[in-house]
Amino acid sequence: MKESEFHPVAGVMEKTISHPDSPTTPVRDDIDQGKYDTVAKVDALAADLDPDASDKLNPQNWPVWRKRALFFALMSSSILCDGGMTWGASLFVAQALEWNETVAKSSQSMNWGLLLQGFGGILTVPLIQYCGRYPIWFWSQLFTLASVIGATLSSTPETFVAFRSLQGLFGTIPQVIGLPIIHDMFSPEEWPRYINIWATTFLVGPFLGPALAGYLADALSWRGAFAVLAGLYGISTMIVLVLGRETYYVPNIGVLSAPTFIQSLIGQGGALAVRRPSFVKSAISTVRYIFVLPMLLVGFSVMINFTWPIGITVTVDSFIRAPPYSMGNIEAASMRFAAVIGSLTGFAVGYFFNEFMSKRIHRPSWRPETRLHGVWLPAFAMVCGLILYGLTNQYGLSWVGLAFGWWGVNIGLVGTMVAITSFVLEKYPGESTTVSAILNMWRTCGGFAVSYFQPPWITLAGVGVVFGCQAAIVAVTIVLLIVPVIWMGRK
Repeated sequence: MKESEFHPVAGVMEKTISHPDSPTTPVRDDIDQGKYDTVAKVDALAADLDPDASDKLNPQNWPVWRKRALFFALMSSSILCDGGMTWGASLFVAQALEWNETVAKSSQSMNWGLLLQGFGGILTVPLIQYCGRYPIWFWSQLFTLASVIGATLSSTPETFVAFRSLQGLFGTIPQVIGLPIIHDMFSPEEWPRYINIWATTFLVGPFLGPALAGYLADALSWRGAFAVLAGLYGISTMIVLVLGRETYYVPNIGVLSAPTFIQSLIGQGGALAVRRPSFVKSAISTVRYIFVLPMLLVGFSVMINFTWPIGITVTVDSFIRAPPYSMGNIEAASMRFAAVIGSLTGFAVGYFFNEFMSKRIHRPSWRPETRLHGVWLPAFAMVCGLILYGLTNQYGLSWVGLAFGWWGVNIGLVGTMVAITSFVLEKYPGESTTVSAILNMWRTCGGFAVSYFQPPWITLAGVGVVFGCQAAIVAVTIVLLIVPVIWMGRK
C-alpha cells in the first residue's frame, strides 16, 4: 500500500499506519492541520468495509442468529451499566437510617462510581485495542459481579462506597465495547439501527434500575435489593460467557485461523495476531481524539444533555416523598417508569429518524454530520420537559405534570445520544473504541457532578428557577455546539 493515499470516505489525504480497529489506520491530515473537511460518502464507506462473502471468519459474515445472540449478550450487560450504578438511588433513605447519616450524605455514595465509569472507559481503551473486545468484556463483568457482592455485604458506609466505586470502574465496559462490536459485526447501513437499540438499552438503565430496586426494598431491604442486583450480574456474566465471542478481525492481515474460545477468553488469537499499538501510543491517540474539535463539541453536548436527567433521578425522591405528594415506596418507584417510557419514546424517535435517513444516504451530498439533525426534536422535548417538571414542582401541581416532564426530558436524552453516537461512528469508523470511550467519559462526568451542585442550587434559587435555567442551557448549547459541527462538515 502506498505511504499516502486518498481516502474515499473522508475525502481527505491520509497517511496509513497500523491501527487497532482496522488493518491500516488513516492518520488524517485534517486533524493535524486543524481542518475538518469531511465530505463523507456512505456508499464509499460501505465499499471500503464490504467484506469478502466467502470469508466465514469475518464477523460481518456470521449467521444472523449468531450476531443477534452476541448482541443480546451485549444488551444484557449494557442495561446493568448505569442501571446497576443508579440501583441505589431509591435506597438512600434506608441506608441513611441504618448508618445514622443524612440522606444527602447517603445519596453521594454512588458519585465516585459514576465518575470512574467515565475514566475507567478511557483507561481500558489500550487494553481493548491490545487484547480484543471479548476478554475485557467478560473479565470486567466478573469483577463487577464481585464488587456488587462486596457492596451487598458491606457493614460500613466507607466500605460500601469503596465497592460501589469499583463497580463503576469495572462495570462501564459494555458502554465502551458496544460501539466497536457494532462496528465489527454489522454493515455501515445497519450501524444506526443497532446503535439505537444498544444506546436505548444502557440509557434506560438509570431509570429502570432504581424503580426495580424501590419495589424490592419495600418487600425486602436495601441489602436484599443489592443481592438481586448481584444475581442479575451473575446471569449476565453467564450469558456473556456462553454467547459472547471475539469480534475483532482483520481479513488477510496475519490472521491464519479463528482463535479458539480459550484464546479469546485470555486475549490471544485473532486480536493479537496482528501488530498492536503500544499502550503509550494508544493512550496518546485517545487523548488526542478528545480534543479533535468535532469530538470536543459533541462531547460537551452529551455531557450537558445527560446531566439533567441524572439530576432528576438522584433527587426525585426528595420531592415526591415530601408534601404535597407524600408518596410511599411503591408510588415513588412507579413514578420512575415515566422516565423509562420517555427513554423508549426516544428510541422510537431515533428509529423513525434513522429509517428516514436511510433513504438519503446514497445521495452525493451525504455527510456524517447529517446524522446530527436528529438532535433537534429530542432537544426540544427535553427543554419542554425540564420547564414542565420545574414548574410543577415549584407550584405543587399534580404528579402528572412531573411524569410528563420527566418523559419529555428522557426523550431528549436518548434521541440526542443516538444521533451523536451514529455521527461519531460514521465519521471515525476506524476509531470506534476510542470515540465510544470519549462519549462515555463526557456522559458520566455530567452524572457525577450534578448531585453535588443541583441540591444547593435548588435551595438557593428554587426548583422552578433551577429547571428553567437548565432548559435554557440545553436550548442554547445544542445550537452553539451542534451547528458548528454541521457547518464544518459542509465546508
